[in-house]
Amino acid sequence: MVDEKIMRTPIPAPSGKSLAKATAIALGVAVAILLVAVLPAEYGIDPLRTGRLLGLGDLAKASEGAAPAGARAIPAQTGIYTAQAKIYKTDSEDLALGPGEGVEIKYHMQKGAGMVYAWKATGKVQFEFHGEPDKKPNPEYFESYQLDDKIGQDHAYGSFTAPTTGIHGWFWQNKGRGEVMIHLTTAGFYDSAKMYAGGPGDELTIEDAK
Repeated sequence: MVDEKIMRTPIPAPSGKSLAKATAIALGVAVAILLVAVLPAEYGIDPLRTGRLLGLGDLAKASEGAAPAGARAIPAQTGIYTAQAKIYKTDSEDLALGPGEGVEIKYHMQKGAGMVYAWKATGKVQFEFHGEPDKKPNPEYFESYQLDDKIGQDHAYGSFTAPTTGIHGWFWQNKGRGEVMIHLTTAGFYDSAKMYAGGPGDELTIEDAK
């Protein structure tokens, strides 16, 4: 049991001199941390040369990035985002590929628009993730983002930002001896979608995100 006399004993308040001394010590420690670590690491300012000894200058360079001359670097802690004028869409497709068959699905996206995707197959398929800008230098031009035309894969997940305004998507081909099912799910800022299976392309129904 706690002695009531101890609980009731008043604790003397610190004197003004003691408070001033503690404040001065705390301020001195804060200034020291600022000069020794914060300025060299965050801003590349190293008045005491401690940042060079501790290797903190490299942190400042990494956070600034390689900005062009005269350009303003965006701090690492500041998020980089692209505003979109339209609500994002969602799409889900189930595809069946017999031996030797191929299919292509592409989404029309504006430059800088983003998309997340996931596809999974019941067997390995060869594929290419590529795009075609609306304004092509020649009719055969396209941009390849990912290609596996050797071993094949049975899934892929990721995010994508359109480098140009145009159509972007996948071509899958079944090189196996049995039928392969592919399930594709996407969500992003695309305008339309088409499926190509040897023809001019069939318009797919895409929906606004709920």
